[in-house]
Amino acid sequence: MHRLLLSLLTGALVGAFPVTAGAQATPTAEQLAVQWLQCIQQHSNGQVGPDSDNPIARSAELVTGLAAMGQDAASLDHGGASLADFLKTSVSADVGTNGELLLARAIEPSTGPTAPVIAQLTAAKSLVGDTAGEYGGTIFADALAILGLRAAGQPIAPDSIQFLRSHQNPQDHGWSFDTAGAYGSDSNTTALVVQALIATGLDAGDSAVQGGMAYLGTQFVNGGFVSFGTTPDPQSDELGIQAIAATSLAGDTTWGPRLQSALADLRGRQLSSGTDRGAFSAYDRLMATTPAPAALLQRPLTQTGVSDVKTPLLDCPAAAATTPTPPPSPSPASHAAQLAQTGSGPIAPLIAGVWLVLAGLLLARRHRAR
Repeated sequence: MHRLLLSLLTGALVGAFPVTAGAQATPTAEQLAVQWLQCIQQHSNGQVGPDSDNPIARSAELVTGLAAMGQDAASLDHGGASLADFLKTSVSADVGTNGELLLARAIEPSTGPTAPVIAQLTAAKSLVGDTAGEYGGTIFADALAILGLRAAGQPIAPDSIQFLRSHQNPQDHGWSFDTAGAYGSDSNTTALVVQALIATGLDAGDSAVQGGMAYLGTQFVNGGFVSFGTTPDPQSDELGIQAIAATSLAGDTTWGPRLQSALADLRGRQLSSGTDRGAFSAYDRLMATTPAPAALLQRPLTQTGVSDVKTPLLDCPAAAATTPTPPPSPSPASHAAQLAQTGSGPIAPLIAGVWLVLAGLLLARRHRAR
């Protein structure tokens, strides 16, 4: 009897305390990134970012991240048109931007038809001379064009693959952003070209791919990937992570630990708001954040389709009240002040009631035993 009563008492006391917010699941880094992009950066026309920051490219990059989370672009909005609505009518004359737009449309059909963008990129390709096989004016743009075309199921001619091979730095085996190599090799361009070469059907054993990954290894410093200097940055981490994933080196004894370290570094560079710190200043935080969800989930730019595993999106934080709070009504001086009630009601009366019930039951039991 005593055990039964104690069990009843324990159950009553435990049930009296509500589940607090601390018991809820902690949001993931990719969830926080998308929340910031949707709630802070998305406009009523569906675009992500300001007009001055290439919203077509930024919006297209977010589609890849949403696909990694099992989410679709048609359902992402912030009180207006959806992300898909914006992208389905978007038009650009820039090769690199069109590569990203085509990649998004190949992944998520709701973002618009692929045929017009395929036609634009095909028309932009050079067919003669030293530039044969080139799509844009930079190696970075060429890689994006190839990634977009391959995602849309288009073949890549040998001259485009050869164009990338011929512009690999013979000394360090990386790639420079520009076709002339004036800037020198950098990790971002190299990681993107590696993914483009993999997308054409080459594997991690190809000499150009191996050389590119060897160069990326030299750019892994202090626990992450760097652009310049010795301090890792989010954009370099993101592209480095995706290059490792694209080459299927996540299980490699050398690249596996680098991958995990870069992921940890990327998470560590996220602010509490969900945005990344930016590679060089606060002004490039948007560009650093839009690719983050895909990289955090180790999804390379060579992958198409929407993940079967659905990661929930977070609601936007509640807006602060815009109307002033009315002053409290005056209370008689004899009344004690009370704190605002949160959660369940006062617990002390409930505890006292339970103990009274317990005492009554024990007294009745003794009376019956006599």
